[in-house]
Amino acid sequence: MTNEIVNRTLEALRRNGFRAIYVRNRKEALQSILQEIALEETIGAGDSLTLREIGAFEELKRKGFKLFWPFDEKVPREERRKIARKALIVDTFLSGSNALTMDGKIVNVDATGNRVAGMIFGPKKAIIVAGVNKIVKNVEEALARIRKIAAPLNAKRIREERAWELLPCVAAGKCVDCDAENRICNITTIIEKKPRAIDIVIIIVGEKLGL
Repeated sequence: MTNEIVNRTLEALRRNGFRAIYVRNRKEALQSILQEIALEETIGAGDSLTLREIGAFEELKRKGFKLFWPFDEKVPREERRKIARKALIVDTFLSGSNALTMDGKIVNVDATGNRVAGMIFGPKKAIIVAGVNKIVKNVEEALARIRKIAAPLNAKRIREERAWELLPCVAAGKCVDCDAENRICNITTIIEKKPRAIDIVIIIVGEKLGL
């Protein structure tokens, strides 16, 4: 990914009302997250391989933050939906993203909707972290990336982590718009401009992160 593409993306995101910054690596990304939140704040989070890869959840718990993260394996399954709801009424919500466009849009596909909901309304602030591999030209390319890369790989990851049944996209290697009960592509969101009631910080990391 060239510096020109990254800079154009940052500028477009800023024009659309987002606070967008660039950091060189995952260590700097974690430092940027911690600089954005105070210890007394409550933190919510969606499922994010990117945040896992930079060690965000471990560091937040180590520092004593009140973290509502429903995908912690230590949390009983029957409690996870309650925690997911609490994660939407917090000071700061953390998430990754499926794609950022060079014209300044945030594009995501979700299964349950808690992750994309937290980016739009409820929390006072959302921090979205994305590696440079998530930058695409436009919404059309973003949706193509999700269908051909992110969705099948995420479905495969979730199957391995949670012993879900094999989804058609895993077998086909791309989205086939299936009718499976546990499909992960139920909700598509395109955040074109900053929503009125939430501050959104986008941290672009100069590494490949997530899927």
